[in-house]
Amino acid sequence: MNNLFKEKKGRNFSKNGRSNVLSSKAMLASSHPIASSVGIEILKNGGNAVDAAISMSAVLCVAEPHMTGVGGDCFAMLSVDGSANIKALNGSGKSSTKAKASNLRKKKILEINPEMSDAITIPGAVAAWYLLHQEYGHMSWKELFNPAIKYAEQGIKVHERVALDWEKNTKKLSLDSDTSNIFLQNGKPFQFMDNFKNENLSETLSTIADEGRDGFYRGWVAEDMVKKLKSIGGYHTLEDFSNAKSEWVRPISSNYRNFRVHECPPNGQGIVALIILSLLEKFNLKKLSKTDYIHIFCEATKIGYFLRDEYLADPVLNKLTVDHFLRSDLLDKYASSIDMNKAKIYSLSDFPDHPDTIYLTVRDKNGMIISFINSLFDAFGSGITAPKSGVLFHCRGRAFNIIEGHPNELNPNKRPVHTIIPAMISKNNKLVGSFGVMGGQYQAAGHAYVLSQMIDFGLNPQLALDHPRIFPNNNVLEVENDFDLNLINELKLKGHKINYPVPPLGGGQMILIDEEKDVLIGASDWRKDGLAIGY
Repeated sequence: MNNLFKEKKGRNFSKNGRSNVLSSKAMLASSHPIASSVGIEILKNGGNAVDAAISMSAVLCVAEPHMTGVGGDCFAMLSVDGSANIKALNGSGKSSTKAKASNLRKKKILEINPEMSDAITIPGAVAAWYLLHQEYGHMSWKELFNPAIKYAEQGIKVHERVALDWEKNTKKLSLDSDTSNIFLQNGKPFQFMDNFKNENLSETLSTIADEGRDGFYRGWVAEDMVKKLKSIGGYHTLEDFSNAKSEWVRPISSNYRNFRVHECPPNGQGIVALIILSLLEKFNLKKLSKTDYIHIFCEATKIGYFLRDEYLADPVLNKLTVDHFLRSDLLDKYASSIDMNKAKIYSLSDFPDHPDTIYLTVRDKNGMIISFINSLFDAFGSGITAPKSGVLFHCRGRAFNIIEGHPNELNPNKRPVHTIIPAMISKNNKLVGSFGVMGGQYQAAGHAYVLSQMIDFGLNPQLALDHPRIFPNNNVLEVENDFDLNLINELKLKGHKINYPVPPLGGGQMILIDEEKDVLIGASDWRKDGLAIGY
C-alpha cells in the first residue's frame, strides 16, 4: 500500500481486537454504528461522500448528544475527485458582537467556564453543512435529514460508550431545567439500551431540512436560541446568528518520511500535529528503545502545544505565519533542545481539557473522500439548552483566554482556537488516506502518534488506532491502562510525572486507499461504539 506498511504488521488473533474492514467500491467509518448504517444506505442509494457525511452527522446529533450537535462547530477536508487537490472548510462560529475579555477582567473573572454565556459562540456546524451541500452535494438537502428526524422523534437506543459518558455528566445536566427536561429521566441519566428522544430537536431538524441554513440562523429556531442566551446573561443577537457563515480555506501540509500530511489551518490546531511530526522526523525512531521513542514523542508534543498556547488564534490575528513554525532552522533548534535523559518542564497551559467530539470519514464509489469533524467542545457542551428547539449549545468560547493583548483573547466577532482537526494523507501527489483522532486537545498529539505507528513501525490502520496512547498534559503523562508498566517506570526515571491509568484517550476513524490492490481499508477504534463499513 504505497509502501505505507513496510513491516506489514497484522492483527494477533490470540488477543482481543478488531480486524480492518475491506471493500472495493466505497467505505466509511464513524463513532456510532447507527450513523455508519445510515451513511452506507445513502451511498447505496446514489448519494455521494458529502451527502453521507451530512446525514451521518445529523444522526450523531441524536445518537451521541454529549459529543456533537447542531449547536456546535464543524471542520471538513474534501477531495472532490480523490486526488491530492484538497479543500478545507472552516465551520467554526464566532463570538458575539459584544463579547469582550475586558468585561470579564473588570469582574475579576480569571477563566471562561462552560455555563457562562461568554463560552457560547455562534454555532457554525449547520452553515458548514449547508455550504458543503450547496457546492458538492448530490441528493436533495431535505432527504439527508430524514434519518435524524426519525431518530429524534421516535428515539434511538443508547449504546454502551454513550451510556458511560451520560452517567458521568448527570450533575451537569441537572443545572439547567430545559436541559434536564430533555437529557435526564426524572433526574437520572439515560442508560444502556434506553430509548432517547429529542422531539424538539426533531422539529428543528425538520425546519433546517425545509429551509436550509436559514431554518437555523433565522426564524423561530434562532429566536428560541437568542431568547435562551439572553436569559443567562448573553449578549447574542439575532443579527449574530443571521451573519454566521463558514468558509473555504487553504489546507496546510508538511512532509513526514515521504508522505504529505494535510491539516486545516489555524484557528484549528492542525499546525501542532505538523510541528510534532516535523520534530519526530529529526530522529531515527526505529533505532531507539521504546522508552526513548515515547520520551521524544512526549517532548515534541510539549513543544507543539507550548507554541499553540503562545501564538495560535483566529487566522486574521495570528502574529506568526504557519510557514514560520515549519522553518527547518527553527525545528532544528527545538529538536536540539530535547534532552534524551530528562523531561522538560513547561509553564502550565490555561487551555481547558475537553475530550468530546465526533469524527467520521467517507469515500464514495467515484473517489470523492471527506474527512469530517463536529463537536460541542465539552461533554454535553455548555449544558445549556434552548427549550423549544431542543438545541444544546456548545461552549467553544472556553478556548478563548482573557489575557489582554493575547492573540487568542476573547473579543467581538472572533473565532477561538479550535482543537477539532480532520486530516488527510498523500504520497507522490496521490491521496492515500483520510483520518481523524478524537479527544479534544489530544487530537494534534493523536494525529502524530497514529501516523508514527503506521509510518515508522508498520502498524495497519486498525492496529494504529487501537494502540495504547499517552498524552503529556500540563507536564503530566496521561497513560492508558494497556501501557507497559516497565516502560512507565523507565519514563519516571527520566523525570516524567505519570497519571496512570486514565480513561481512554479519544477515539478515531480512518480510510486508506490501496490503488494497486483496488482495496479500501476502513478502521474505527475500540474506544467508541463505532463502525467502519463498506461495499
